[in-house]
Amino acid sequence: MDNKIIDELKNASPEEATELRKLLRGKSKYQKKDVYREKENKLRYLDPDEFWLFVNSIKPSLQKYYWVLYLTGLRYKEAKHVTANHIDWKNRAIIIFKAKGGFQRNANFSTYGKHKLVEYFKGRDKDKPLDFPTIQHLRRVLQETCKKHRFKWWQDLSVHNIRKSHENALLAVGVDKSMLTAHMGHTPKTAQEHYISSVFIKDKKQLKKLESWFGDIFGV
Repeated sequence: MDNKIIDELKNASPEEATELRKLLRGKSKYQKKDVYREKENKLRYLDPDEFWLFVNSIKPSLQKYYWVLYLTGLRYKEAKHVTANHIDWKNRAIIIFKAKGGFQRNANFSTYGKHKLVEYFKGRDKDKPLDFPTIQHLRRVLQETCKKHRFKWWQDLSVHNIRKSHENALLAVGVDKSMLTAHMGHTPKTAQEHYISSVFIKDKKQLKKLESWFGDIFGV
């Protein structure tokens, strides 16, 4: 049990005690599944050089899933349901019908992203999504590969960090924050908490790489 929560239980009201016990049960559940873990670096994301090294170090059959997540910024649950019927190729946008919170939104992609998506959906039925592996498998491949390359805080990386990497890439190339908020499907509060890391991408070669991947994501 978490000692801090146990201490709080001693002085808690009956209502507070009920909530604290729920929290303890939740932590125990995730610890058994090896999912819950306090991150050392909660702001961790992959810079473009790291992503390029990672994605080119894994099996070609897996690369497309990470590219889809990285180039679109979609959540895993959103990405695995996308079909060609959901894609507006002319305006370079993916229509997310069941986004988080139950709202429909559009997620844009660049010309570079379009080339990748056309390749991945070529020859597939228009109503058939990509055959995404489980999120646990993608996380395991990500961590094991990054550990092999001795990336700092590799153990803090998850599939969600690919989305965070996309977000920071767009900030690095100067995307307007209000456009980014709508694109990512964030609330203003969540957006404020997330827009913090792109200042660390200063290397000119890395910025050039990001420009080639994301520069025209909103048609500019």
